[in-house]
Amino acid sequence: MTEYVVHERTGRVSRIRLERPAAANRIHSTMMGQLIDALDAATAAGSDIVVISGAGPDFSVGRDQHEVLPAGMSKLDNTALIVAANRSLAAFPGITLAVVQGRALGFGCGLALQCDLSIAADTAELGFDEIHHGTAPAFVMSYLEDYVGPRRALDLIVTGRALPAAEAERYGMVSRVVAADGLAAAAAEMVADLLRSPGELLARCKAYLRENRAVAPADRLDHAFATFARRMGAPAPA
Repeated sequence: MTEYVVHERTGRVSRIRLERPAAANRIHSTMMGQLIDALDAATAAGSDIVVISGAGPDFSVGRDQHEVLPAGMSKLDNTALIVAANRSLAAFPGITLAVVQGRALGFGCGLALQCDLSIAADTAELGFDEIHHGTAPAFVMSYLEDYVGPRRALDLIVTGRALPAAEAERYGMVSRVVAADGLAAAAAEMVADLLRSPGELLARCKAYLRENRAVAPADRLDHAFATFARRMGAPAPA
């Protein structure tokens, strides 16, 4: 089988690379399955960091809208792979980092957006272009508001426009923007910074931030103190 997603692990870091550059890393069903397998393998291996990148000039322009599905696979089965990929990404307990160059559109943009951290070249463009394919992006709408707010989310969805990296950073869609010729070095430096901390600590910070979203803002200081008390082995305050 052709390897459309390359997974390599070195020490605490798993590197997942989308490897269909001639098609701008358009993701078909086989490629999506390989992405899911790679994310699950990184979790099973106990990696602390996953770095996701795309081969060639583009990160990924999203799903392959013209794919002829394999025999026995329905359109619903193919769509279910999107859910599985998002769940596999969310299930990784460590830090996920997207390294974005060129275009990140549709599912490609969602992949970059939902990584814990993302670093983009200043020449990159990010957006959700599903409407141009005659599709209402239900999966995108399930999370986009959480990142950019309702008005910006609706703008991105109904216009399908691609944002320059600097504007995407202002929207909160990427963590950092760097010069295109320094993208690889900046990503390596970010990984090195992460590796200075134990994996358990990285995972705990990520888990706490997620948990905190479900706590009412007025209760977050008390929640933080109770969490600290539990870690110290003391009873939580009444």
